[in-house]
Amino acid sequence: MDELAQARVKLNQLEEVARKLLKLLLDVRAIIAAQRANVNELSRTNLRPSTINRLPTEILVIVLDLAIHTRHRPERKQKLAGVCRHWRDVILQTPCFWSTIHVASDASSINTHLERSRGTLLDIVIEGAPRSPSKHLALHPGLETVMTCARRWRSLLVIADYSSDDYLEEEDEELLTDFIANRINHLHFPSLKRVTILPLCDVGYLAFLSTARAPALEHLELHEFMITHDTLNPVAMLKTLRLNFDADPFIDHLLCWSLVRTQTLTKISFTGDTEAFLLQTNSICFPSLMSLELDRVTKTRPILDAIVAPNLEQFNYTFLHCDDSPSVALSGFGSKFTNVRQLSLSRSGRWDGREVHRVDALPFCEAFPGVHHVELDGVDWPYLFDPSPIQSEPGPNSHIRYPIDLWTELKSFTFNGLHDEWLKHDQPMAWLVHRRASGLQQLHVKVKVSNTRVIDRRDIGLYERLKENCTLELDGFSSLGFSGPWNASPTGHSEGLTRLLDQIATSFLVGDISHGWA
Repeated sequence: MDELAQARVKLNQLEEVARKLLKLLLDVRAIIAAQRANVNELSRTNLRPSTINRLPTEILVIVLDLAIHTRHRPERKQKLAGVCRHWRDVILQTPCFWSTIHVASDASSINTHLERSRGTLLDIVIEGAPRSPSKHLALHPGLETVMTCARRWRSLLVIADYSSDDYLEEEDEELLTDFIANRINHLHFPSLKRVTILPLCDVGYLAFLSTARAPALEHLELHEFMITHDTLNPVAMLKTLRLNFDADPFIDHLLCWSLVRTQTLTKISFTGDTEAFLLQTNSICFPSLMSLELDRVTKTRPILDAIVAPNLEQFNYTFLHCDDSPSVALSGFGSKFTNVRQLSLSRSGRWDGREVHRVDALPFCEAFPGVHHVELDGVDWPYLFDPSPIQSEPGPNSHIRYPIDLWTELKSFTFNGLHDEWLKHDQPMAWLVHRRASGLQQLHVKVKVSNTRVIDRRDIGLYERLKENCTLELDGFSSLGFSGPWNASPTGHSEGLTRLLDQIATSFLVGDISHGWA
């Protein structure tokens, strides 16, 4: 066989091998495609839902309900329903997501809510211009619709819209609250439990609040109110009451208490101008009152003088610069507030240079001798840890050296910031050491800061000494920060050092850091 014939045979052999390899490649590719399809199908059938969608439906409903109802924005529900099909189905099929009805909405939206709420109790929201009759008329169709379901009303929230075009003066002004009352005063609300009215209202016109109209009413909040009638229809046996006296500083407070029955009140909150609160000492009895909040009232002393609350357990006090000093507002009560267990004291805004003085600390501590839990703005109390002028004789009170030693049942102390004077002289430390030496219960001390603060090397000694004498919790602090030689590169910590500091910070900031770290 000549050379040409041999070359042709060799070529044929190679072409045959190429055909076999090509067939094998095509077969493998077909197998790969089939396997890929199989994997994709298995992935679809075995795809695990996201963590939140693995929650039981009851828990998911609670989460979505909080997300929707913490803000009064109707569009929030629509946005959440667009997240995924599962959320949409849950929202569409759960009545509680349709129980809040905004009267200013269009008729279609209101009817949809009434249909999908399936007979559950309703939360009615009315938002409108505070004094514009022409604007009030736009609320009329929606109000007429929800009035047909008055027996289902669970709560009523009235909000004033102070946008510029709504606040123009009109010839015949009418309060939004009067417009509403004129239309619903004749109705019966057997399920109404909570009413919150934010714009100005005349209580005498709100007949729908009376016991005859709303016998189940338990919670009433009036942000701006006045009383122009000599006689008022008493409301039901309230449990909580919040009043703002700014709208009419000359309110007849005795007449005000003819509106509210005091026997069942468990929580009261006052704010605003209380200069005219001139009731006799111990003239108002609240036998069930457990929580009292005085939030930026102009005069505290007349209120505390007038009330009798033998079961009061919680007192929250936010004071103004124009109010009396604590030594005046909180002194001389004897055993009146001995049952108070939770105490919170803070100030509002600037004090125009006025400070809490050394003489304020002792009366403040004497007023609440049985307190268990205290929260204070540390920056307001430079003299809190000064030794007291009290000279204790040998006996059961011989441990009293500081004003706060009068709190013999104290269990926890929360400071919103620490005063610079305390840090200079280690005053909290000296008191904690003295307290521990007296054999009293170890305290849980919490230090909070409003803006995230980095704990640096200078702080470590302070917090180490604190944790030796109490159970220490830090809130609002970030991880430990070091500078100088600790930086492994111009851009910051090395990766290993960062992990180490994060571990230290985690153990330091988890709450109870009474156990050492090393």
